[in-house]
Amino acid sequence: MVLETAIALVFIFAVLVMFHELGHFIAARAVGIRVEEFAFGFGPKLLRLFKRGDTEYTVHPVPLGGFVKLAGMEPGEEDIPDGFQAQTRWKRALVIFAGPFASFLLAVIVFLFVGVYFGFPDLTKPANRVGMVNPETEAARIGLRAGDWVIRIDDTRITDGRQMTDIIHANPGEQIRLVIRRDGRRIVKIGTAQWMISYLGASWSFMLTNHAKVEGVVDGSPAKRAGIQPEDELVSINGRRIIGGRDMVEAIKATRNATVTVELLRDGKLVTVKAKPDIEWVRFAGVKWGFPGAIAQEDRDKIRRGDKLLSVNGTTIKSGQQLASMWQRLSSSKAKIPDSELQSVELKLRRADKSEAIETVTRRVKDSQVEVGYYDAIGLLGFLPEPTLVRAGIGESIARGLSDTGRRALFLIRVLTSEDIKESVGGPLMIASVTRSAVALGPYWILSTLAGLSLSLAFINLVPIPILDGGHLLIIAVEAIRRKRLTKEQMQAVQAIGLAMIALLFVVVMLADIAKFAGGKVPQ
Repeated sequence: MVLETAIALVFIFAVLVMFHELGHFIAARAVGIRVEEFAFGFGPKLLRLFKRGDTEYTVHPVPLGGFVKLAGMEPGEEDIPDGFQAQTRWKRALVIFAGPFASFLLAVIVFLFVGVYFGFPDLTKPANRVGMVNPETEAARIGLRAGDWVIRIDDTRITDGRQMTDIIHANPGEQIRLVIRRDGRRIVKIGTAQWMISYLGASWSFMLTNHAKVEGVVDGSPAKRAGIQPEDELVSINGRRIIGGRDMVEAIKATRNATVTVELLRDGKLVTVKAKPDIEWVRFAGVKWGFPGAIAQEDRDKIRRGDKLLSVNGTTIKSGQQLASMWQRLSSSKAKIPDSELQSVELKLRRADKSEAIETVTRRVKDSQVEVGYYDAIGLLGFLPEPTLVRAGIGESIARGLSDTGRRALFLIRVLTSEDIKESVGGPLMIASVTRSAVALGPYWILSTLAGLSLSLAFINLVPIPILDGGHLLIIAVEAIRRKRLTKEQMQAVQAIGLAMIALLFVVVMLADIAKFAGGKVPQ
């Protein structure tokens, strides 16, 4: 795996840098700037392939990309007619911008290609294979890795991902024996499915300790109205101290739907709130629907997990309480029908698949087939299954490829402008770790990693730091405002500052990577 990962890294970096430099090369030639050298690799010149026109094509020994050497690129070389510095501002800006644009274009091309050739991940169809192991989880503790095939859980042979996750989810707090296949070998892993409890519209996780931590809060939920926040740690419910998932479930059962007093630990301080539970799920028409959202939690005949229930017999569904009470009113308004007989209900659904089509499904149900719950509990090991790849046609691949590129671009912008950028951005060590996981999963994931990194390269290069493309564009903009160039000495000073900033950023990112590895916070 080490050799395969090293080869993949060389391939990824070579393609990333060469395509980026190709953008500069094409733009320079287009505006009449002489290109002295187009180099494959870094380091001293190893081999001259050929010379075409004024451009020498060469090979260098370090195969991690390449570079383009433009004539008259250095400050003070404005006297070279076909050099970079002698050109007008718009020509220089075009050549500089062409590099990030080429990186962006590479990401789009790769996303389009993988859709046609391999397909796109379908999250509704997981495989019985580990896609990613979240750090600091039970799965990480027992040594699961991306690429592991889960072939047996306890005494049950596993044939698909939905069966695998259903068994894990159904056993919170229980020990689970997994048989996995890795590199042709069978390995046994034993772990405990950790509790994840949905209550008050918040997700309470026992993944890291016996004390529940809030992982998320749904807008408009009792938890949100009470002021419960992510990262809050649960101390007690109605004065009952909570240590472990079973304690929490027992405390909830004792209160059912009554208002509860919840004691939390937030930033080292005790916080007390009161909240009245809403219905977390309703079992209706043979399907368990989760709230808020009325989302199907299981597959049943024509209803698929993830489908959203929009209406029942024409009445829009807005809450679990509404669904339960509406059906009770509907049942009581009719003559009593024996449980042995069925009646029809019309369900309007928005499909969970990529089509998001709205469809109507008719179900035959009994009057008594309604159950409600004020909490939900599942078991988790802390890994994400690998989604199945579903091939797409040319048209859909173009739409999905552009959509994926746009979605990732927006995500990158949020990361680069957030306060948590240090935690969200990875350096060489994190890139190597991601690549290792991609190699374990196969070619689609390697190419997807390439596309993601190319997109990152495009945006990071536009950051206005001297030395980077964004820094060059900023200098050209300053020239336009001042209506004169920076002097050679000023340019050298600016470049020295930029180089120092890049060096500092590299050290910070490397230290952050090392800290993540040392603290076990790296996905596997």
